[in-house]
Amino acid sequence: MNNAKADKQIKIIGLMNEFISKEIKNLKKLRLTAIGFLALTNCAIIGCFVYLFYQVYVSRDIQENFISYVFPTVLYLQLVLALGFVPIIVVIHRRFRSVINELAHLDEEFVFHYQNYIRFIQRLMTVIPLYLFSQKGLLVFMNFKTQLIPPSTINFIKIKRVNFGRFRKCSIYLYQDKTLISKITYHKSHPAEAEFLKQNTHLINNNDVRIED
Repeated sequence: MNNAKADKQIKIIGLMNEFISKEIKNLKKLRLTAIGFLALTNCAIIGCFVYLFYQVYVSRDIQENFISYVFPTVLYLQLVLALGFVPIIVVIHRRFRSVINELAHLDEEFVFHYQNYIRFIQRLMTVIPLYLFSQKGLLVFMNFKTQLIPPSTINFIKIKRVNFGRFRKCSIYLYQDKTLISKITYHKSHPAEAEFLKQNTHLINNNDVRIED
């Protein structure tokens, strides 16, 4: 009997490890796709400008070598594009890295809760979550940092929804008494993620958490 129970436990742990490994693999693929898309967009813009310059170069019958003719302008354009694309790539890399690291260190209980989270939000594809329940507390993933809110810190959650035509937003404010600790924003008025947070506040505070929605 004990052996059967142990075997079942080992099987469950194996399935959880497999689930997390697959999730991390999908997130890495998504990160590569996002960065690859930005790099491809950059190359496409440069390619279009090079083609347009070549058309001018041919029509004016310029004697100067084409590469030396176009290089200074293309270099300047690439620097301008880099100012826009590089910060976005850095943000994407940092956020994905933070989520992947935290998922890799979830214990069995919170892997189970993360599975419930995925089933609850009914996502169509792998995406990075804006928050994560973990044994360390509530993790809120921001552009430039990951905020860890220790257990039993949050005792009041305020949710504000905006539904004005195509402009929809749901902002979740996390408080300790009257002190705002963090904010999570979704660009839809009734995200399933907000409902899951409301229904699982016991994971971050064993006492009652007041919710204003």
